[in-house]
Amino acid sequence: MQSIPDAVVVAEFGSGEVVAANEATERLFDARPQELIGLHHLQLHPEDDADRYREAFRRGLESERVSHLSDGSRLHVETMSGERKPVEINAQRLQADGQTFVLGVFRDVSERVAKEQQLEQATVRLETLLDSTPLPVAVLDTDGRVQLWNQAAEDVFGYSPKEVVGERYPLLVDNNELDRLVERLLDGERITDYETVQRAKNGSRIDVALYVRPLYQEGEITGFIGSGIDISDRKRRRRHLDVTHRVLRHNLRNNLSVIQGYASLISEEAEVGSSEQEAADSITAAAGELAELSDHASQVRQSIRQPNTTPTEVSTLVTAIADVGAEATGTAVELQVGETDATVPLQAQNAVSRLLRRVLAHVTAPQVDLTVRLRKRHVELYLSARSPLLSPGDTELITSNGETALKHGQDLDIARACLSLWSLGGDILHLACGVSGDTETSSPTCFRVEIPRLDLDDAV
Repeated sequence: MQSIPDAVVVAEFGSGEVVAANEATERLFDARPQELIGLHHLQLHPEDDADRYREAFRRGLESERVSHLSDGSRLHVETMSGERKPVEINAQRLQADGQTFVLGVFRDVSERVAKEQQLEQATVRLETLLDSTPLPVAVLDTDGRVQLWNQAAEDVFGYSPKEVVGERYPLLVDNNELDRLVERLLDGERITDYETVQRAKNGSRIDVALYVRPLYQEGEITGFIGSGIDISDRKRRRRHLDVTHRVLRHNLRNNLSVIQGYASLISEEAEVGSSEQEAADSITAAAGELAELSDHASQVRQSIRQPNTTPTEVSTLVTAIADVGAEATGTAVELQVGETDATVPLQAQNAVSRLLRRVLAHVTAPQVDLTVRLRKRHVELYLSARSPLLSPGDTELITSNGETALKHGQDLDIARACLSLWSLGGDILHLACGVSGDTETSSPTCFRVEIPRLDLDDAV
């Protein structure tokens, strides 16, 4: 008994009187072992639950480890000072000198109960958080069975928690896909923007992007938490853009080639300097502009579908800006630069160069001020002048931050710059800095360009 680290109490089977206790009982009961001898073993527990403790001891004598009463509540001992401590009991019969005794081993599980309570509280908070999250979220065990299912998941996919909790994740159209994903997650991998198809309760197919990560407890993977975001609208828009791109790339160019061919024939057969020749030449020029616009649209589409995140130094970005300024005629670029110890996407550098060329082609002020500032998570470029930087048509695309119709004389340079920056997580913003006497109030004279940094791990 003395070698056992847990508290051990021996009582007579018939009378229930404690006849022996080891030294470890002092830590559990806050009493010396001698003080326990002579007590009835039920006096070691709360008095108001005597009947349920008898039943618990009967289960213990059947070689069952007991930690709960019949109603599911925790088993406790009551110390001499009245404190209650949760315990786990293992009891067995002993025969000695013709008598039957019961040996009870009491293990203090206070720390375990405290952790369970913390886990329960965390689970309640997690469930509350998940239900308030507008995105579908599920928690799975390592077998892929649903443990938690939030309200948004029910709203999107139609299944209530009662229908899916305890079941293997039921939404994937490919029956083997869940096993493949679970295998990757058990290797510690995180699933990010994984596009797949799930089937809702009503039978409809829904395009989703899965984001799933493993859950750990004491270094072991115990499950997964993930979200299946409905991207059906994104997929539809992508398909529509693909169709539009094919029209621009094939149908429109083919028809423009036919128009240019007939216009060339008319021009060759018409008298030199005649109205017919001038009309044919205008048709040829307009068709050429449309063909060039089609090529430009294809380049825009390619750049935003696969953003180029090749890093380039901010110092290289500054050099590119200075080179564009040196090419300008009639307008100088006053460049102010602070720290440059950072990297940005190369595609952003190209977008800024394209934007600046457009500005220098339009602005009437003798000088454009451009300031480069390094921020904690991004790089800022400020452009300003004493006249509008861009035409109203180009400016509208920036200020509306959305789709606009092409204005007369407008091409896709600004659209390409904006879309490139947006696809990288950057932006072009209009700043309210008016110019005295300027009547073109719809054409701002100040813009701020924000470019995300690629060296975030080193950013201070």
